[in-house]
Amino acid sequence: MSNQSFTFTSEADGFEGYHALYSVGTDVAATDGPFRARVEAHRFGPINVFERTLSGVRHWRDGARVRRDDFDHFVIQYLRSGTYYGGSIDAERRLAPGDVILFDMSRPQHSRVEMASTVTVSLSRKLVEAAAPEASRYHGHILPEAVSGLLGDLMGSLARRAAATEPSTAESTARALTELLAGALGQVRPDDEASSALIADLRRRRAEAFIEARLNDPSLDVSMVARGAGLSRSALYRLFEPTGGVAYHILTRRLERLSAALRNPVEARSITTLTFDHGFASESHCSRAFRGTFGLPPGRYRAEMRHPRAGTLGQPLPGESAANLMSAWSRALA
Repeated sequence: MSNQSFTFTSEADGFEGYHALYSVGTDVAATDGPFRARVEAHRFGPINVFERTLSGVRHWRDGARVRRDDFDHFVIQYLRSGTYYGGSIDAERRLAPGDVILFDMSRPQHSRVEMASTVTVSLSRKLVEAAAPEASRYHGHILPEAVSGLLGDLMGSLARRAAATEPSTAESTARALTELLAGALGQVRPDDEASSALIADLRRRRAEAFIEARLNDPSLDVSMVARGAGLSRSALYRLFEPTGGVAYHILTRRLERLSAALRNPVEARSITTLTFDHGFASESHCSRAFRGTFGLPPGRYRAEMRHPRAGTLGQPLPGESAANLMSAWSRALA
């Protein structure tokens, strides 16, 4: 596989373009400071490398976003200079230049950047956990320069040389990165709060998997999920409370599945059939809920998605080409 690269600059595409670039995997907002962004991106083999100069921006992935895009890879962030706060939501920490922070993309996170230069490497879960099986326990942990200096040096060198690096060396480079990461993690003790959060996350995933397997069953309710996931009703309520509750999650996932079916150009089932096939008890309830979420009833939504109005085609958003590459690269890490 040949290397792929792109460059994004805010001077050319502005904040709208930056938002489009990162919309595949994170929510983005400007801070009070002046916005600036330059991204040099490279992909070869199992590695995505980003050399970035950023200011006036924050990124976050809440629980709903994590579940919606289903990313499962790891991200290693190395701060060269500037101001960077990052970590689990409501547990962000300030990095010092030379620090490395690890993110598990299957868990919520938040970061804020002001005039910072960073190197980011994305690696598949399979690669990381082959060297560090418990890497997820260190989500949001900062690895001080004293134990991660070599890792940061390798990341910096990789960013400088990525465009000229032979694809044949990608696998060995990835192994070197993950082995250095494993060595750094071996000198950091995960805190009890992180371990408790991981246990809660695993329980929620078990409940969500049960829900996904039975979404088409109109009798699916809290009691059924609790029994199927092996949890008490109160424990189940606590797990889903931050995102609106169990019933809300079931409804949201049914609506998301239905919207995907309505956008599918080869899906020929009627709206009525799709309504009941997706677990809704009545067509009227489905229509009200769908309109409340997507702004249109299912029939009009299908027509709009399959036959957009004239004047909307052939007008890509700023940064759209780079955003398409970013999306493809992220999905390839699964």
